[in-house]
Amino acid sequence: MSSIYSGDITKKNFINFVWPSIAMMLVIALKYNIDSILVANMLGEVQLAAVGIAYPVQGLMWGVSVMLASGSSALVAIKMGEGDTPGANRGFSTVCLLSILIGFIFLFVTMIFMDHIVSFLGAEGELAYHVKEFLRIFAWGFPAAFIGLIFEYFIRVDGRPAYTLVLYFSGAVAHVIVAVVCMGKFDMGMAGDAWGNVVGLYVTMIVGGAYFIFAKTRLKLCKFRTNWRFIGHCFVNGSSEMVSESAAGICMFFFNLIVIKLAGATGVAAVNVVLNIHYFVISIYLGYIMGIAPLISYFYGAKEYKKVDRIIGYSKVFIVVASILSAIAFLVFAGIIVQLFERPGSELYELSVQGVKCLAPAVLIGGINVFASGFFTAYGNGMISAVISASRALIMVIVGMYLLSWLWGMDGIWHTLTFAEAMTLGLTFTMFGKYKSRYKYNFGIGRL
Repeated sequence: MSSIYSGDITKKNFINFVWPSIAMMLVIALKYNIDSILVANMLGEVQLAAVGIAYPVQGLMWGVSVMLASGSSALVAIKMGEGDTPGANRGFSTVCLLSILIGFIFLFVTMIFMDHIVSFLGAEGELAYHVKEFLRIFAWGFPAAFIGLIFEYFIRVDGRPAYTLVLYFSGAVAHVIVAVVCMGKFDMGMAGDAWGNVVGLYVTMIVGGAYFIFAKTRLKLCKFRTNWRFIGHCFVNGSSEMVSESAAGICMFFFNLIVIKLAGATGVAAVNVVLNIHYFVISIYLGYIMGIAPLISYFYGAKEYKKVDRIIGYSKVFIVVASILSAIAFLVFAGIIVQLFERPGSELYELSVQGVKCLAPAVLIGGINVFASGFFTAYGNGMISAVISASRALIMVIVGMYLLSWLWGMDGIWHTLTFAEAMTLGLTFTMFGKYKSRYKYNFGIGRL
């Protein structure tokens, strides 16, 4: 395991441990952005809207998989910190099998109820055709997505976060190459984009599995008896991450319903562009908390509370700097960023630029909310984590989009995320204060 677990936490070993997780999340976000860029430039505006319409299905799948992966990895990391290696191995083995089973359930349900799902998503005519074309193939990647995500989280717990970057970079490269070839050379349309996604997911799964088969690891697969209490705790503890991931899909569903009435398929495509860009920046915070979560869990289990305070000190600086730089980038370079998706002069371009500029205050205050959600998950307190996630990523987003769109139309839609983050901020600081004594952390401690 990395020396950061057994030695002092210094700036150097902290950065070395955390940066691969941030880079990995940026690779994932970049993959999604490149996917949308390719669809927009190679297929067109309607197909880009179809990707947005289909996203709720992906969001639900990623939500359940992240819930299992994040919840179980925190519990296993705590066991490792306590010195219970056999218990950690049994937990790891349990979730590996469970993730595969759930992945196949998602596959079968999607294929059986395809027409009902597409109708529920609100797609009609040409849009419905492209959504089905995409989902019929993408669904075959669900099992790989589930087990691949388990491998990624547990490789980090095992103390090798840099390998997760290899994991997702290889999957992203495979995804882009296959999508470009299928959509370009073979003119397969949305089916080509779907095949790119599926191949990328299976490459990620294979590379992750290779780590546990060939590398020298602390975590190992072993025989186990089904522990329903552990499984239940995994789902509860990871519920906040499920809220965060699934909320994106649920909110996209409601965005689509509202925006298609306000601005048609062009508006739906613009929302897809803006939310992809927002996800790219939020991925910085997600990667950061993913990187430090195993450390917090381990040191909490080992009762080394001063090391947690040192991590908190680094985190305050990181969040402030990243938030300010992100907000400035959105205000100053919105037009340049949107040009990756659409050429200047079109309605889609103008709508998207307006939306990106309106994201600046959202990313300025959103980082602390994302950090808080992952922070409480690391302590095994999935309930509080879920409350924070539900507020910022689901409840207040839905309230905001209906209220603000009623007041200001599309202008209100673009301010929805800022509304949600602002409404959650008070809750975040309240929870930090309430649980300070229980978990023995101190946000005033942590020299840099």
